[in-house]
Formats: sequence, C-alpha cells, structure tokens
Amino acid sequence: MNQFSSNSLPRRSALLPAMLTVLCAGAAILWAASRVTSGNYRDLLVAALLGQVVWVVARWRESVYAFMVYVIMEGFLINYFSEFPALNLVKDAFVVVLFTVMATILILRHTSPIPKMSWLLPFGAFAVIYLAEVFNPALPTILVGLVGARVTLLYFLLVPVAYWFFENRARVLQFFVFMVTLSIPVSLFGILQYLEGPQWMLAMSPGFEKAVFYAFGSRVNDQARYFRTFSTFVHTGGFSLYLAFIMLVTLALWGVPAMQRRRIWIAFAFLIQFLAQLTTGGRTSLILFGVALVMVLILQRGSLKLAPLLVLFPIVLVGTVGIFGTGFMERYSSVFDVDYVRGRNMPLLTGWIKESMKADWVGLGAGYATVASRHIGVTPLNTVVVENGLARMRFEAGLPGFVLYVVFVLSLMLYCLRQAMAVRDIQTRWFSSACATFLIVTLATVILGNPFDTSPTNVYIWFFVGFLARAPLLDEALTEEKLSEIG
Repeated sequence: MNQFSSNSLPRRSALLPAMLTVLCAGAAILWAASRVTSGNYRDLLVAALLGQVVWVVARWRESVYAFMVYVIMEGFLINYFSEFPALNLVKDAFVVVLFTVMATILILRHTSPIPKMSWLLPFGAFAVIYLAEVFNPALPTILVGLVGARVTLLYFLLVPVAYWFFENRARVLQFFVFMVTLSIPVSLFGILQYLEGPQWMLAMSPGFEKAVFYAFGSRVNDQARYFRTFSTFVHTGGFSLYLAFIMLVTLALWGVPAMQRRRIWIAFAFLIQFLAQLTTGGRTSLILFGVALVMVLILQRGSLKLAPLLVLFPIVLVGTVGIFGTGFMERYSSVFDVDYVRGRNMPLLTGWIKESMKADWVGLGAGYATVASRHIGVTPLNTVVVENGLARMRFEAGLPGFVLYVVFVLSLMLYCLRQAMAVRDIQTRWFSSACATFLIVTLATVILGNPFDTSPTNVYIWFFVGFLARAPLLDEALTEEKLSEIG
C-alpha cells in the first residue's frame, strides 16, 4: 500500500483558510509598507480603526486589553507623529466602539448596559448643564464646546464597559497581572530615557521636544537639575501618575494569596516601577502614592503582608543617591519645605478659584478653559493651563454647573470608599482597595489640577469606577454565572 495515500495528506479544504490568511497578511504588509514609504499615515489610521471595529465586534472583552496597551502607548505615538493630530482621536473611537458593541449585546439580551450607582444623579444633572454650555454664545465656535464635552463627558462610557468586562474573580486577577506585566517594559523604557538623556528621544523625532522637562529642588541649581522622563506617555506627569497607580496594584498583587509563588517577580516589578518613579521627578504623585498606601492598609485592616516589600523603599533611596547623586534627594526633600509648598500651591488652590468667581454666573461655555480646544478656536483661557479643575468648571459651566460638579466629585469619592469596604472576597478586596484609594486621592487633586482631562487618569478614573461598581457582586457565585453568559 502506498504510504503516501490520500488519507494521510492534508485536505485542500483544510489548507485553504491558512493559504488565504497568508495571502491576506502578505497583501496587508505590502499595502502598509507602501503607505509608510509615502508618508500616508491617514490610510493606515483608517485601516487600523476598521480592524479595531472588527476585533471589538468579534471579541470585545479581549479588545479591552488592547485598549489598555494603547492608552499607555498613545503618548509615544502622538509625540513621534507630531504632525498627525488625528491620532488624538483614536482613543475616543476605541471607547465609542467598545461601548457600542457591549451595549448592543446587552440590549439584545434585554439588560441595561448602565448599572445603578449613587453618583449618577449629580453627574447626570451636571452633564445636562454642561451639554447646554456647548451652545454658549461666548464660545468662538460650537466646535470648542464639542471638544469640551468630549474631554469632560465621553470617557464616562468606560464605566459600563468595565462593569461588564469583569465577569468573574479570575478575570480580575488576570487583568491586573496583565497590567503589572505591561508596566515592566514601560518602566524600563523610562529608566533608559534617563540614562540616555533627552537627546536620545529627540533623535527619534523632533516631536518629543514638547515632552522634555527638567526637575529642580526648592532651589534652581545645576546640582538638583535632572531630566524628567516620560517613557511612552505624552508628558512626564502622565507617566508619574501611571506609576503611582501601578505601584499600588503591584502591592495589591503581593497581598493576593494566589500570587505567593510569584513574589520574586512582583518584588522585581515594584523595584523597577519605583526607580522609574524617581526619574520622573513627580513629587505630587509620590505623595499621592504614600497617602493611598496608608488608606490601603486601613482598608485591609492593618495587614502586615506588605511589610517585606515596603522594606525596599529605604534601600532603593540610598542606592539611587549613591548611583545618581543627591539631585533626587534634593528634589523630593523639597516637599518638607512648608514655605516652598505653600508658595507653589496656594496660588493654584485659591488664585484660580477667585478668578473664576468673577466670570458670569451662567458660565463661558464648554471647552472655554479646556486646553485641547485651542486647536479649534482660541479663547483667553484655553491657551493657558487652568491648573484647578473646580475653577475650570466654574469658568465653563457657570455657578450651577460648578455646584453640581463639586457634589458629583464628592459623591464619587464616597462611592469608591463604600464599594471597596463592601467587598468580602480577599483577592478582590486587595485590588478594589488599591483602585479605590488611587481614585480618591486623584479626585482630591481636582483643586490643584485636572485629573479628568489628562491621560491616563481620564481613562483610569472612569474604568476603575466601573470595576468598583462590579467588585462587591463578584462575591456572589450566581452573579458570576450570569455574567459569564454575556459577551
């Protein structure tokens, strides 16, 4: 009998999908290469968006991981392709597609996509007023108002996305392990930036010039001056806040019983993150991390599980000073200089609020003080940075909008705390505590900045509020079984 009979050969019908895949991939590579050579990035962007839509429709939960990768990589792409501003809209398109697909699936199954949450009432009232401000006659064009609405309200859609994304406790652990793993190359790239200096990034693209900043201590001198890294983010502030969040998640991972055999890897990740944090020169984010850490320990009822990992702090600080000099210490020790801190922050805390109260009580319109809107229409306030989120809302939404915004922020902070305290499962409670404390301290900075306007906090606030809304329900096996049927 012929050993190479037809039964032992692959059938043509089985080979056809593989052959078509290879042909399509080859054609796509050739097409993309021709567009890159000609500098036609617009066609590449359109193709990427279409591919994104197809993937989200097919596997919307898996596409959430890709979205988180893009949130981290977005800044690098925007700076590298600085002459291609359409990249600023990719994240928005991702959010809209994710929500639309997820909501369609749920509605077809007669389920409301938006869960019940106590802060929705003040937020909804604020949103109505803010949307009305899009048509404020004080705006140079209605497009400025639309940009303001996009920046302020669009990412709310991530709340229901996250709520339905976390269908069981296994998904929670898998997602946060993924986030910590992803942080390692991002942190290492930031450290490499510090070692190579800003010229290394400028050699890649002149677009990185706007991201280059230098850190100083309480006194401006060359000894305390060093390059503030930004890794894959638009600016160093985003990188620094990202590290503060991911360090809390890494500490939570250390406390999870299921990860006890991975503690060497967790300690390595935390060490790299902390070193990268020092290179950013971000004093505020390090303070926020410290405050959030204390809150995590309180929510975990004084757990001592984190003690071995926290021993790394003094060791890393001493080692950093020994290797890189005293610039780091002079930079961070300035937070203990009361006069310096008061002189730097009080104008942001009170100055902008006083100035905003002089504006008309009905407000100047959505986007009037939003930096992103300056590309559409110039106003006296969008060409500067209003470093006070409450003042920005007073300028844009008027006195009624300002009051509702304050109520919304306070109710959201209280909601985060209550949700974290309601979680009974040990594993989920570690992650909910980390997320809740980060959100609370970040929301508190609205008096000194704009956490809802800048990446990645504009994504993380809304997404992890959705996680906190789901977290207590993951204790119920029946709920997990029901959720696994969705998507």
